[in-house]
Amino acid sequence: MLHWKLAWQSIIKNKLEYWPFILAGSVAVALNLVIQLLIYSKGVQSLTASVSVIEMLSFGQAVISILSIIFLLYTYSFLNKRKQAEFGLFSILGMQKSDLIKISWRQQLISFITVTILGIFSGFVFSKVLILLFIKLVGGNNFELNITKASIIFILVFFSICFLFLFLTDVFTILKLKIISLLHATQKGEAEPKNHWLLLITGIGLLACGYYISLTVKSPLKAMMQFFIAVLLVVSATYILFIVASTIVLKLMKQNKRYYYQANHFITVSNMLFRMKQNATGLASIALLTTMALVVIVTTVSMFVGQEDYINQQFPRAVILTSSSDRNISIKSVKKIAGDNGVEITNFYRLEISNAIAGNLINQNKLQPLTGNSATSADNLSELQFMTEKQYQYMNNENIKKLKSNEIYVYDRQETFDKNNITFLNKTYHVKKILKKIKGVPSAQPNMTHSMIIVVPSKDITNLLGNSFNDLGDKKQIITYKNQLLFDITGTAQQKKNFLKSISRVKNITSEDRYSTMSVLQEFYGGFFFIGLVFSVSFIMATGLIIYYKQISEGRSDQNQFDILQKIGMSHEEVKRTVQSQIIWIFCLPITVAIIHLCFAMPMIHKILQLFGILIGPVVYITTIITIISMIIIYYLIYLKTSKTYYQQVSRKNH
Repeated sequence: MLHWKLAWQSIIKNKLEYWPFILAGSVAVALNLVIQLLIYSKGVQSLTASVSVIEMLSFGQAVISILSIIFLLYTYSFLNKRKQAEFGLFSILGMQKSDLIKISWRQQLISFITVTILGIFSGFVFSKVLILLFIKLVGGNNFELNITKASIIFILVFFSICFLFLFLTDVFTILKLKIISLLHATQKGEAEPKNHWLLLITGIGLLACGYYISLTVKSPLKAMMQFFIAVLLVVSATYILFIVASTIVLKLMKQNKRYYYQANHFITVSNMLFRMKQNATGLASIALLTTMALVVIVTTVSMFVGQEDYINQQFPRAVILTSSSDRNISIKSVKKIAGDNGVEITNFYRLEISNAIAGNLINQNKLQPLTGNSATSADNLSELQFMTEKQYQYMNNENIKKLKSNEIYVYDRQETFDKNNITFLNKTYHVKKILKKIKGVPSAQPNMTHSMIIVVPSKDITNLLGNSFNDLGDKKQIITYKNQLLFDITGTAQQKKNFLKSISRVKNITSEDRYSTMSVLQEFYGGFFFIGLVFSVSFIMATGLIIYYKQISEGRSDQNQFDILQKIGMSHEEVKRTVQSQIIWIFCLPITVAIIHLCFAMPMIHKILQLFGILIGPVVYITTIITIISMIIIYYLIYLKTSKTYYQQVSRKNH
């Protein structure tokens, strides 16, 4: 009974550290529960794009689980210091290490029960709001919300393992450290760090490489593959530069006597310099978490807001009918089906364009057949369609100078092609003009592959290419032209639905329409946006917790110093100015670095958005600006709240 009493009293006594730990654990449980509820929801499983949405939710579950572990470990690291000192005191009073272990597992059990109960309750309550948001984003119907046995088992097993690991860290600490070390665990200081010029150069080099990859990547597919390399370089560089560069800057400030020997500057520079190793790691973590939140929000919001533009690119008209034979689609027959269903066809036109052939576009201007190895690699993969010069003139309603037999026009949907010629196998064609667009032709493909349209003088050219181009190295790839009819329809939603259902039954005709595609994309992008919001909340929560614990730990470390300074005459106003000076450093530096990282990441983000068909225009830039402003406000509110905690600890009350 004594062990239970001591465990409970320890939690109450250290509530300043325990409550944020309980809060972090409860939020982690709630976020995991929401994802679990959605994965097993019948409403999600009934969506048209259910497979893609569930895959995204499963990916989100994996990331949130990893973040949950990081949250618990990070918050517990601060709490553990207080517990070590307490265990040292218990040892002096005569307790054995076995008694300390018994107290520890009781504390972990109390924490686990509290976290899971609060997390499941709050998760179930707030999941109603979040799932309503999810329904709105994906355009689904009302989802039945049931806490399944599988979701509860996952939560209990996962967090049992997490708290078991925390308990084992306590056991390891108790068994390894001496009593005197435990007692003084919270009083360990940091030696003044040395200047490491080699590390500084390494950090600058890594950062430059990461930025260079982002600024120079041209292919959207390469951007997706190189994104993680750039992230690793920038993350490593950020930690190195925060530790090394900040030390050098602070030492330069210290050498400036006019600046350094002022009350608020003296305390700020001295405190940060002697604890820079710990400070720099925390500040770097804040900067990176803020960067991740910015990148995720900008990417997912841009995708969700820009989905309508993508549909407009993919569908110049509401309906696209494609003939599976060489014959043109009868407009008279289509109008009859439309009339039978009460809709009217408008703005129709015909389009003759080839099927797509796939190949490796080496050095941007040499197309080679896919081989066994290259067929499974996205690097340099391109899809090409062909259009005759006559069709191009019809689509653009203009007379142009006739192309020679070795001349072509090139329309690159991703706008990455900039060469003067292109070689198909061993035959080279001169690129007379690079087109910005072709009127009436979809400017986006339903897949994420780099795609181009080649305007050739006649079908004879494509016949020659088709006879010589090798598909996957085992059979010839024939280039055939398909006849399409594109048009808009007017009528009620039900009439349109009936017409599209009727037209899909016609033999030798395949139909695509804007409405059903929009529904599928809304489910996909909506699910993506929802996961992005959950990630962003997690990153912001982690940032807030790091800032809070930094203020608590540093406040307690600085308490004795400020107490001495106040005893020898330092006023509360001077203490406040000193605190504000230190907070300006801590507040401005991470958010500034995060914004710089985001700016250099934008070219790569743009390329990734292009893979999803998102136009890089005002929508993306406005989203970016609003996101940065919103993050600064949230960041400021977090610091405004936590700085009061720091000031209350270092400011000695007048007696």
